[in-house]
Amino acid sequence: MKNLRLLIVVGIIGVVLLTTFGLKSATSPQATRPETRPEVGFAAPDFTLKNLNGETVKLSDFRGKPVYINFWASWCPPCKEEMPQLEKFYKNNKDKMVMLAIDITFSDKLDDVRKILQANNSTYPVLLDENRNGAAAAYAVTGVPEHFFIDKNGIIRHKAIGPMTLEMLQQGINKAM
Repeated sequence: MKNLRLLIVVGIIGVVLLTTFGLKSATSPQATRPETRPEVGFAAPDFTLKNLNGETVKLSDFRGKPVYINFWASWCPPCKEEMPQLEKFYKNNKDKMVMLAIDITFSDKLDDVRKILQANNSTYPVLLDENRNGAAAAYAVTGVPEHFFIDKNGIIRHKAIGPMTLEMLQQGINKAM
């Protein structure tokens, strides 16, 4: 009888410990954090790049605001065509979101980047992806231009490949607002 009581008490303690551990694991921050993947519905991969002034910019620093990312290159005809639309989009929305135009500099020339930005009177922020394993790789960019619209929680809400009109850009950021 005494052994049976001891066995029951030990069993109850074991169940309580297993239940407590299981609940703690299910509610841990890691269990609720979305998976990072360059696809709609997943957390946007973080990156750290330099801007044209050599200052470091990190995507995660903009958490709390919607972010629009445009991957482009100065040698890309569709990228050049959409630059006036990007400038209008930036001016219309810069108080509501963050725009980051990422030049894939590992396949571009910095002088060409500066020249095309100046020729188009582009004032939006430009970052330089100088590493083949950098942001473009993290976002699995297959061609330029490529666009990502990220909500204030860091989740990708829309992705588009190819040149965008002002209306298309606005629709994309609206999905991230």
